[in-house]
Amino acid sequence: MRMTSRNIRRLGPIVASFAVIVLLTGAVVPLNAVPRDRVLVAGDPYFLAGVNYPWRTYQDFGTGAWGHSGISAPTTRAEVETDFANMAARGVRVVKWRIFNDGRYSPEFDEQGYVTGLDDMFFEDVDAALEIAEKYDIYLVFTLFSSGLWISGCEREGVRFGGHADVLADAGKRRSLVQEAVIPFLRHVGRNPRVLAYEIIAEPEWGIVELNPDEDGRVKVPLAGARALIKDIAQAVHFYSGALATVESNRARHMRAWRGLDLDYYTFSWYDWLEPYDPLDQPASAHGVDRPVVIGEFPVAESKYYDLEQVLEIAKHQGYAGAFGWSYWGGDHYGQFNEVSERYVAWMRDNWRQVNVGRGPLPEPGAPLLPLPYTAFIRQLAGSGDRLSLEVEVQIRDGGDYRLQFFLQELGNQSYRTLVERETAFGPNGAVRFKITFLGLEDARPYKINLGLFDATWNLRKWFDGLTIVYMEGGSIAPPDLSPQALEDPCYEAKR
Repeated sequence: MRMTSRNIRRLGPIVASFAVIVLLTGAVVPLNAVPRDRVLVAGDPYFLAGVNYPWRTYQDFGTGAWGHSGISAPTTRAEVETDFANMAARGVRVVKWRIFNDGRYSPEFDEQGYVTGLDDMFFEDVDAALEIAEKYDIYLVFTLFSSGLWISGCEREGVRFGGHADVLADAGKRRSLVQEAVIPFLRHVGRNPRVLAYEIIAEPEWGIVELNPDEDGRVKVPLAGARALIKDIAQAVHFYSGALATVESNRARHMRAWRGLDLDYYTFSWYDWLEPYDPLDQPASAHGVDRPVVIGEFPVAESKYYDLEQVLEIAKHQGYAGAFGWSYWGGDHYGQFNEVSERYVAWMRDNWRQVNVGRGPLPEPGAPLLPLPYTAFIRQLAGSGDRLSLEVEVQIRDGGDYRLQFFLQELGNQSYRTLVERETAFGPNGAVRFKITFLGLEDARPYKINLGLFDATWNLRKWFDGLTIVYMEGGSIAPPDLSPQALEDPCYEAKR
């Protein structure tokens, strides 16, 4: 029988997994010849020492009610090109990048919850992402969905966040998601060698009845529905792309829930809160799965247990096939890649033969980095009573006349409480500091500071969402004690 993709899918999981290796490499490699502590790329085994990007605007692909800020938009493309140039200079070879996330921009749904397709900007953004990856010689793992697709549901200013549990629980709606969104995306990307793998869902277990029994306000679906969706998408990945398929569990012990779905490797998140229950420093073989295991997320900084190099060494010596730091951009309390990038360069140089996917140039210590088109930093922050004062430094690489709007927003609230406007001219690479005061803050409420940069005719050039988060207690600023759920879930306040 001729070994076509269609025939491969009929031969069952063992032969199909064998055939995936054939399709990816162009050579026949027995499945049991692939080492469990490596992922096969173009016929060669590698340790994937990568970075979670994981997004630039959270709406990187597609458009919606807030306007287009995807990769093909000029400002976003300039920022992403700068990021990828700087990652390449630091020796990053593989990047994880999220596509649909919680469904806020893509795919498109009808009123009954069926997927109807992808918007007219989606593929332009995908093409821009692939062009950038090719230009800077970086490989990609595309994460299709997060559990935010269904664990929450709310609407803000015409944009719907999550609320799509039916695409897992209802067979017809599940089919529409695969047929009208996932398969068109896979067919468009095709067998582009820049895409190594598709991570079908990031941390689905937060929204699975059997795997998260806590009464935490999250919407949960039965495990069977999630397994059905993952299996359907894994089959589509193999049929249309030849890339690898995986799922990222929210902890190591949950990887076993996804056995038997034709995944090519397993992956899981690890953060400090897990160490007493699922310690990181244990063999990959202890997790009871039948494929290589990759650490899909770990904090690049701010861990009280391990630093970056220790995690990478644990992964290498305990039989894992890779580890991806969280995250390039930070924005949470798990650190930012730039804080540890020189240490990452040193580790990569020491392990270059094992990690150099695609055989790129050896990174040099201290390589110069490019400045971003737009940057903003909180330089000073003070609070008294209901008053918040801050000093913000804004730098615009190419200069020009700009109008600035500073927003104070209660975390999770659907509307902005306060607006302060400024207008100024920036010289090339010139930095300007602004002193801003907000009034009317309430005790025991978390707030975030947002900033919009507009040109002289009020065209939005850059939106900074969450320059910082502040919490007032007893009339003064206190460190915000917020759970990851409060920080990550745009519907969190609406559910309280």
